[in-house]
Amino acid sequence: MGVVGYRCPVSGEAITTAIRTSKETLARMRTCGLTIWVWCPHCLAGHKIKPGEARLEGEAMENEAAEAELETAVGHPLLASA
Repeated sequence: MGVVGYRCPVSGEAITTAIRTSKETLARMRTCGLTIWVWCPHCLAGHKIKPGEARLEGEAMENEAAEAELETAVGHPLLASA
């Protein structure tokens, strides 16, 4: 489990959210096209981020190949929990 982080699109500052999840769940979220609404303490505004823009603190995805490899290992997000 890790904490989801992202970069503020206005200031470029790193933000840590209060969202805790696993890298497998974050990978599933990326395949579903979900949107996460988060509050930014730097520009004092809400941001809409895609899970592909998010990372787990200390476990950032290095590149798209690593993300694709993880998604393949997890399987289809709707079938993985069945």
